[in-house]
Amino acid sequence: MVRPALPDIDGRAALICSAVLAALIVGPIQFDRPVWLLLIPALGVLSWWIGRRSLAGLDSRLRWVALTVRLIVIALLAGALAEPATRRTARDVSVTIIQDLSRSIPRSLDEQIDAFISAAREASKRPDDRLGLVTAGVDAYVQMLPSKNAQGLERQFVGATDGTNLAEAVRLALGVMPEDAANRIVLISDGNETIGSLRSAAEYARAVGVPIDVVPVRLRYDAEVIVDRIALPATVRGGEVINVKVVLTATRPTAGRLLLTQNGDPIDLDPSSESLGYEVILDAGKNVLSVPVPPSRPGPQEFEAQFVPLGVVDESGFIQPGKADSLVENNRAQGVTFVGREGWVLVVADSVEESQSFRAMLAEADIRHKVVSSDMMPSSLIELNGYEAVILLNQPAYNFSENQQDNLRQYVHDSGGGLVMVGGPESFGAGGWIGSPLEDALPIRLDPPQKRQMPRGALVLVIHSVEMPQGTYWGKQVCIAAVDALSRLDLAGIIEVNWSSGVDWTHPLVPLGDRVMIKQAINKLTFGDMQDFGPSLNLALNGLVNAEAGQKHCIVISDGDPTLNRSILQQYVAAGVSISTVGVFPHSTRDFNTLKDMAEITGGTFYPVNSQAALTTLPEIFIKEAQTVKRSLIWEGEPFSPAVVAAPVESMRGISAVPPIAGYVVAADRGGLSMVTLRGKEEDPIAAQWQYGLGRVYTFTSDASTRWAAAWVSWEQFKAFWEQQVRWAMRPAGDANMRITTRQDGDDTLIEIEALDPSGERINFAAFRARVARPDGSGDDVEIRQVGPGLYQGRLRSDLPGSYVVNMAYRAAGADGRIMEGSVQAAVTRPFADEFRALSDNAPLLRDVAALTGGRVLSWDDPVDLWRREGLEMPVATRSIWLWLATIGVGVFVLDVGVRRVRIDLAAMARAVVRAVRRSEQTKAGEQMDALHAAREKARQRMVREADAQARQLAQRKFEAAAGAGDEPVVLSGAPEPTGKAAIITDKPRADAGESDEEGMSRLLKAKQRAREEFDSDDK
Repeated sequence: MVRPALPDIDGRAALICSAVLAALIVGPIQFDRPVWLLLIPALGVLSWWIGRRSLAGLDSRLRWVALTVRLIVIALLAGALAEPATRRTARDVSVTIIQDLSRSIPRSLDEQIDAFISAAREASKRPDDRLGLVTAGVDAYVQMLPSKNAQGLERQFVGATDGTNLAEAVRLALGVMPEDAANRIVLISDGNETIGSLRSAAEYARAVGVPIDVVPVRLRYDAEVIVDRIALPATVRGGEVINVKVVLTATRPTAGRLLLTQNGDPIDLDPSSESLGYEVILDAGKNVLSVPVPPSRPGPQEFEAQFVPLGVVDESGFIQPGKADSLVENNRAQGVTFVGREGWVLVVADSVEESQSFRAMLAEADIRHKVVSSDMMPSSLIELNGYEAVILLNQPAYNFSENQQDNLRQYVHDSGGGLVMVGGPESFGAGGWIGSPLEDALPIRLDPPQKRQMPRGALVLVIHSVEMPQGTYWGKQVCIAAVDALSRLDLAGIIEVNWSSGVDWTHPLVPLGDRVMIKQAINKLTFGDMQDFGPSLNLALNGLVNAEAGQKHCIVISDGDPTLNRSILQQYVAAGVSISTVGVFPHSTRDFNTLKDMAEITGGTFYPVNSQAALTTLPEIFIKEAQTVKRSLIWEGEPFSPAVVAAPVESMRGISAVPPIAGYVVAADRGGLSMVTLRGKEEDPIAAQWQYGLGRVYTFTSDASTRWAAAWVSWEQFKAFWEQQVRWAMRPAGDANMRITTRQDGDDTLIEIEALDPSGERINFAAFRARVARPDGSGDDVEIRQVGPGLYQGRLRSDLPGSYVVNMAYRAAGADGRIMEGSVQAAVTRPFADEFRALSDNAPLLRDVAALTGGRVLSWDDPVDLWRREGLEMPVATRSIWLWLATIGVGVFVLDVGVRRVRIDLAAMARAVVRAVRRSEQTKAGEQMDALHAAREKARQRMVREADAQARQLAQRKFEAAAGAGDEPVVLSGAPEPTGKAAIITDKPRADAGESDEEGMSRLLKAKQRAREEFDSDDK
């Protein structure tokens, strides 16, 4: 019987859900959540149904208006919930260029690359197109975001260039590409990647539809010699000959000289020759040169091989001088082997007198040791691993560089070495170890407990402009180093010249606490120029005098050019405040002497910094000066015997009581796995110990000399006490025979261990705990597992150039059932980055990337259209408008409330509108009549002025003679007539003229009168 197939309910539900959740596009509008649009018909019908009764009190027309407004509100709010957005199809193209700036590409090609991009931009870039730049090295950096106005390619910080991470560059370019434009990536590289996978990044670019165009940089080194590595056994027994194998690769037969050094000392490979090197002829391909080295002193042995090319060997076997090598970075290689050295410790002490008792104890206890001063402290982790423990006797932090301190931390945590720190007035917190890389390795906290009432120190930093390269950076670093060396109870303040407020406190003189506030103030320092030391020193002195502190100190960092009134220095002397000065590149001898005198007069120290190399000592200087105010951490007084804490501790076996001490450096309990074995005043830890990583650390806050522990030197158990502490901290050497070999496997190193017991039997089921100390200061656990009888294997990542030190602590049961414990070390060296191993470009990889993403393979000689639009899918840019709809919906909702709550007479509203319109028209007509009347009044006034002017002219003519009247005599009445006959002439024209003037005046007056009457009648 065949059963009918049941419908796939889950599949249908999934299809329905996907259809409901898909975006809805209506013309230029897109709804990302269209399911909310279903509220419009649902709520519309419901609103209509409810409105039939709730709006029954309204007339029919108003009821329909209310329903319409309500439906509009529902539509707007539902549309806003559906997340609407406007859609616009992009028209422009954005090109992001990825430029490979790794060391494998000659910098001479930068100009060619810029010329190529400039030519392409001028030929094909449209005004709205965009251009961006990403550089690729060890890390990728965005140099320029895609921009329409990009003119040139500016490269700022590019980071380390001894590696190539093209994959990260592609991902970064995809991350910065604009969403409102079509995108292309143009990759300019030789294709030799050392970090990441370009193919995987290209797969992602293809998935998002971004093609990658490639411009291969063609390279080939026809004449090149590479010193691949030095093959050494990981460990060698004492007295055994070391077989050093140097592996070289040559592209053609090459003659040269091989140089070899051991621990920095050259080895004479050819005693018959005057030179130390050995002349060899390399064949094309791999070459292995074996050099036996006689036994040397125990401990780590560092070898370095260097090849110096002399010329190319032709077919006849003759050496042709010329270019036989292109890259000098790959002509050196290093290797390390450990020669059996059991039970050695390194003692670091600067005072022979203070260390005399301790050295005598070590000799009596038969502990092999080497004593060095702090300036001879090993500078590398490999050198430290030649000792099972390191003992620091009254050593301040400023005696060691930050790199040495970090190496010491790695030596304990990752290499399993032991550390014994013995106190004194310049050790622990009083020696500036607070905030150091080694602080976390100690079983005590160097800051005193907050409940402990102790005299505090006060430090003021006076900052002047630091006129040197990277002056601002170094100025901030030294300030941070100074405050980090203080305890949280100490007071610290900073004074500098501010352009707006003058000399002022950048950070007031207050307790440091967690140092957050003062470090924020340091980051805001402007290092303004100072004209006079007086205001700054006065401000600092006032703050220090009023501070409740025991030790008070001031540090001035300056170039010495401000003026100085020496009377202020006498005030410092009277107040007991010292000044130390740091002269950074003084401009003259006068400036040098000013800073020197400032320090000497007040009892401080002057530190001249006159070279760029001396800048690295600035943090150490400030740590040392901060120690001046750290004397408050030292307790000195009536001798007392520390209390022995009862605990089953191996290092205190047989010790039930200890002699008195007269002083120690105050510290606090760390808690956790730390174990305090001796306590002092107010429960202060005197002796403490713990396991830190693979190693052990022991601290003793008093000293081992006659200063504070005079009674200890003559104590009968002095040797037993210190021998137990040192042996407890020492790295166990073990009695098993461990043969270790290492082999490079790409970016990994394979470690193989053959474990044998003293009788030569294989050790099975051993438990290993291994860690590797990497060149960058980090550490990683290494898993060691058994792969065969007595054979163990592990793998570690070794992708960075430098030395990797591996420590493997083991625990196993021997054939006789006895437990064997110990540790072995091995070192792996990667001489140089893989960047310098490639002898040619990897153009095939670039072509594959272009084909995978739909890109093009471009040529330098033909700068094609980088912004080509063919094959690109123009994206649709969206802009959300839900807020606009929601705002309009709220406004219409208010209108809806008004329509329903306020009774509106539509007929009255219509009549009011009509009246308003008519009133507006009448107002406009009145305004027109007013304008006409104003024009008439203006015309009337003009006519009146003209009539008055004419009247004045006529009146003036009455008193003027007519033309020609002066030519004939005039007979006046009553005058005697002259003798002789003469005719009497009457001036007719004059009389006529006079009448004419009177008549004209009369006519003008009448016209004026008529005009006035007409205007008056118009006005009426």
